[in-house]
Amino acid sequence: MSITEAEVFGQAVDQAGFLWCQRASAVRDPRYTLKDLAELDARLAAQMALLRRGGKTGFALAVDAAGEGGAGEVFAALVLALARHDREGMAPLLAQGMEAPEVARGVVSALGWASAEEVREVLPGLLAAEALPALQAMGIAACAVRRRDPGAGLGQAMRAEEPRLRARALRAVGELGYEERLAEVRPALGAEDAGVRLWGAWSAALLGDRGGVDALLEIAAAGGAAGERAVTVAMPRLGALAGVRWVRRLPEAGPAARVAVVAAGALGDPALVPWLLERLRAPKLARCAGAALTLITGVDLVKEKLEGAALEETGPSDAPEDEDVSVDGDEGWPWPDAAAVERWWARRRSDFAAGRRHVLGKPVELAWVQEVLRVGTQPARQAAAVERCIARPRQGLFEVRARGDRQRAELGEK
Repeated sequence: MSITEAEVFGQAVDQAGFLWCQRASAVRDPRYTLKDLAELDARLAAQMALLRRGGKTGFALAVDAAGEGGAGEVFAALVLALARHDREGMAPLLAQGMEAPEVARGVVSALGWASAEEVREVLPGLLAAEALPALQAMGIAACAVRRRDPGAGLGQAMRAEEPRLRARALRAVGELGYEERLAEVRPALGAEDAGVRLWGAWSAALLGDRGGVDALLEIAAAGGAAGERAVTVAMPRLGALAGVRWVRRLPEAGPAARVAVVAAGALGDPALVPWLLERLRAPKLARCAGAALTLITGVDLVKEKLEGAALEETGPSDAPEDEDVSVDGDEGWPWPDAAAVERWWARRRSDFAAGRRHVLGKPVELAWVQEVLRVGTQPARQAAAVERCIARPRQGLFEVRARGDRQRAELGEK
């Protein structure tokens, strides 16, 4: 039985949605490097190219799937609509993104994936002052992903009453390296909305403002996902000595315990390795502590045969009464064998100078940070991007989630 044209393009739609979801996880997965991400993107690009060749049939199938699917399906349909310069076809897809933040990720991803020519006429409409706040937020996010100036709309959005829009605009200031806008960011440090306060502090600290660092430390001390995000910038800005003291002052139990482990990795001082070794035996912290250890020393727990058995059942719960239905935050990281890692450290501790910040086993220096952006895993590359931005804030934050081919071109790779 021969396969029909509709079946071919239908399979391509399914594959594109699946690959986008895989990519959405890959951009923060420790098992992925830039090379791996570029290969995944090439597979996704091949499916999108097939759908483009499908013309109206391919586009219609993608739109149908987007109407019933999630962010991946919306991504595929919007990429095709952008390529076709089909404003009418874009409208319902943008509306889906405005209605659901999780779908907005697919919209922003499509706007970041498409060519500059394909989005040139679309972005101004998203950024217009009269556009709905959710639409403006997606437009600013797309500009940030593309490292493109959002224009006058950014300043207006930074003062917006709608929290989601204001938070996204504040985040963009740091991502784009706009030091000249620090004075406009500082009022957000005292904002009532948690998202506005976080992203205002994040950008302020990234661009060198001490008040932003202090605000991030306050957020971090409360624990949670926001705290983990906060320390990725606060620790590099705080420095080794003050950072070690701050980490050791946090409670050993409760919501801040995990934040302290993430902070140790972001700080990168080998002085905290013995402290991390103690946490390798705590089920809720073991993999996170192993990740921090890798970020500091560069040790690959799997290759060095330092991997152990799982200490507890992991992953999100599907029980209706259980609120923990989020993605496993340690996904991709191995379970460390605490005893084996301790023996490894006893052999290698003399190779690392306490009191000096490290990333992947070497002192934080611009040349090494650039190399980590080329060859490191995605979490290490994200840390390296922060370090490079701190060293050269006006360059902005390197986007490790961008299309692999564009990242390689920016880094001077073929």
